[in-house]
Amino acid sequence: MSNSIMILGEVLGDVFPEQTVIGGAPYNVARHCHAFGAQVHLLTAVGHDALGERILAEMQQCGLSVEGVQHSERLPTGQVMVHLEPHGHRFEILDQQAYDDMQWPPVAALTTQYPPRLVYIGSLALRHAPMQALAAQWLKLCTGTVFCDINLRAPWYDADSLRLVLQAADILKINHEELPEVCALLGLPVLADLNDSARQLLMVFGLSEMFVTCGEQGSFWLDAYGNGFRAPPMQLQVPFVDSVGAGDAYTAVVIRGLLAGWSRQTMLTRAAWFAASICGIRGAVPAQADFYDDFL
Repeated sequence: MSNSIMILGEVLGDVFPEQTVIGGAPYNVARHCHAFGAQVHLLTAVGHDALGERILAEMQQCGLSVEGVQHSERLPTGQVMVHLEPHGHRFEILDQQAYDDMQWPPVAALTTQYPPRLVYIGSLALRHAPMQALAAQWLKLCTGTVFCDINLRAPWYDADSLRLVLQAADILKINHEELPEVCALLGLPVLADLNDSARQLLMVFGLSEMFVTCGEQGSFWLDAYGNGFRAPPMQLQVPFVDSVGAGDAYTAVVIRGLLAGWSRQTMLTRAAWFAASICGIRGAVPAQADFYDDFL
């Protein structure tokens, strides 16, 4: 079995007060999966600008394929203004960015050339109708497992874009705050028990399994056969810096486990450990490759 992964979505600059860090959930997941040894193609777009050049250079430097990166002729490379606040961080996600402007022919060509065993799609890149149409076509073309990561970033989501990814998904990853909000948005009852909410979503959309992260409360997993279990949170081994990208780190380990055939219990434990470690660095992706040594 190949360990080829295709990831569709945004790459952007997270603009912190003191520096700009390359990010975007799909990019973060791509970086981690590549470091874990998967063959990764990131399908995204950058603008003709300095930030776009920096992204391509960073991808090439760490050995990540740039074949799937398109250039938008009319829009700038994506940016998110990160405002650090006492209780975490607030994202201001700019509109009309290069990743909103991907074209279908290169996506189709690359997907046909490298048929992926698993595809990852985040929800932010589907904020406008043209990208929803492109994603729908792409998901029809893909025969591998579809892994969907819900990232609700106000004001960039609605029932249509969420329904699109949920109907295509085999496996869903979502956090404890987003779960009730997604249920409400889709007109499903918002249940008091998180586990019941998760099972409801799983049944309605015919998902095979679901991973729910609960911040400091750990995470839990359930599948369509009624199985499920919870993993406790990990104690941080290093001082907390920020939680940017912790969810993406968790996702990347889950994907690695899916490709390698790990037990779900193993996945949850290792995913939590890696996510906790990412909270000890600034931004979502380590600057040094040797950060991954402990996790290989």
